[in-house]
Amino acid sequence: MSINTIINRQYAIANNQADPIDLPKQRIYAMCNLRGGIGKTTLSFNLSYLVENLLSVDTCPQGNLSFFYDNNYYAAQQTNVKDMLLPYLVPGLGKATRVASYIGATNQFFSNKNNYFIPSSEELYLLPSQLITAINQTAGLQQAQKEQALRSILYSLKTEIERELSENALDKCIIDTSPFFAGATQLAWYAADALVIPVRTDQQSIKSLELLINTLSSPQSEFRKYLPENDMNVPKIQMVVLTHCGWSTVAGARNEPNQQTKVYLKKVYDILSKHRTLLSTNAPENHLFMLDDFLGSGRISSIESKPMELLQEGETKVIDRVRVSVNKSVDKCKNQLKFIAQQLW
Repeated sequence: MSINTIINRQYAIANNQADPIDLPKQRIYAMCNLRGGIGKTTLSFNLSYLVENLLSVDTCPQGNLSFFYDNNYYAAQQTNVKDMLLPYLVPGLGKATRVASYIGATNQFFSNKNNYFIPSSEELYLLPSQLITAINQTAGLQQAQKEQALRSILYSLKTEIERELSENALDKCIIDTSPFFAGATQLAWYAADALVIPVRTDQQSIKSLELLINTLSSPQSEFRKYLPENDMNVPKIQMVVLTHCGWSTVAGARNEPNQQTKVYLKKVYDILSKHRTLLSTNAPENHLFMLDDFLGSGRISSIESKPMELLQEGETKVIDRVRVSVNKSVDKCKNQLKFIAQQLW
């Protein structure tokens, strides 16, 4: 196999004609990359619209996903993901229940979806030090007690997500993460069955992908060194989504990526080929997908907290005194997003 398989499939995806890939479906995904500005939150938001019975969890202290779901998020005082986690790190605090909020109550575009979200907190910036303190406090315990205490801490987010899924009769979850591994992102990795990794078409994103894979696989990494030896619960990589892709303008190119996109497509493919044991199947081409640069459509989607699926060609909006419009490529973007969602759930 080669990247030609991926390129040829991309033409079928763009035209809503692609056959599904037999990827093992998971319940809980973490959207992650150890770099900002590559499309994690945008992808999480748009995928969340394309499925039912989903719980979205925002673990990024910037709270952008929470704002997309509730434009009053920054002014609201509500129970959040930090409140769920703190009792596992600070003994004596009561545990929260039914933290998730119905998205349709605060975002009209989700009113026909049975989807919920758990908001972030800016106090998550403090979580890394609190997490390390709690982990260090287990050092003086006997081995059996230490392992039990570590599991309680490391799988705290997973425990809370499973509880919220059960309490709200939901069967899917996506966790949006920050670009920083320590703290809530670390707990998101322990909670996830598999990872979805957006990678932008630039060299910095390639380096961050390599760093992520090293963090996932190295025994000395912050992710693995705290896990008990008999409990190496390492999430698989479900997919890498190459974002901000550009396409050839040559007549008859049939949605073929331009040269820059091909260069980064090949780099990501080679990385996945070297680390195929981390994938949820043994075929790298099953796990690499391309996504357009959303351009004006993306700006309108973000400013209105409106999923791409609901945008129509010709729709316009004035943003920062500049009129921005949705062009005809929006239909291709919709098909790409729908195909990605189908391979997850």
